[in-house]
Amino acid sequence: MIHESIKHIQVDGHIWSLAVDGANRHVFLDVRRDGNDSIQLIRLRMDDLKLEAKEVENPWWSKLIGVQDGKVQFVEYPDQNDPTRQKYFTLDWESLAKTYVEGVETGESLTHPFTYEHSSEYHQTVAEFLSLELPLSCEYLEWGDKIIISYYLRSGNGFDRYLLLLKDGAKQWKVTQDAGMKGFSPGAFFVFEDQLIFIKDRNEVCMYTD
Repeated sequence: MIHESIKHIQVDGHIWSLAVDGANRHVFLDVRRDGNDSIQLIRLRMDDLKLEAKEVENPWWSKLIGVQDGKVQFVEYPDQNDPTRQKYFTLDWESLAKTYVEGVETGESLTHPFTYEHSSEYHQTVAEFLSLELPLSCEYLEWGDKIIISYYLRSGNGFDRYLLLLKDGAKQWKVTQDAGMKGFSPGAFFVFEDQLIFIKDRNEVCMYTD
């Protein structure tokens, strides 16, 4: 169950990566579907969650990393055994024209959480604050009068990931963000201006407005 203050929308497939076009208040999503090699590029408007999807012929081993001046930016990994080998290309959203470039500058003005490594002093402080035994690293961000914490609890043979938001020290909501994870995965959420943005269950974009 998602708290009523959180706007959310599901997509058909798994969200591999996302990037923010801050100038136009859009979120771009790289979406893959199980059972086929199709890749969708989705443009989602932050203000009303209206989306537009386009099929793209990107290499499977590529990743969306940014948006700049109407160009959606990707990194490509031509050698799966050597991730240090990288190529960059852009797609024009309107025409889907593809251009290989030397490099990219995303220009994103996003606020990302701190990662507190397991058993570190800060990690222990968060565990004591939550009165929980935290088996994995956690992520923490102070955002105005709010605190956002991403943490994991054991569940069966894996871990469930939770996202907690407190305001003036009081709990506002808690979301089960992912279930049955194999381990810690960084990047549970980020903040852009007045929006807290996160992905739930790999297929649902969620936004909470300050």
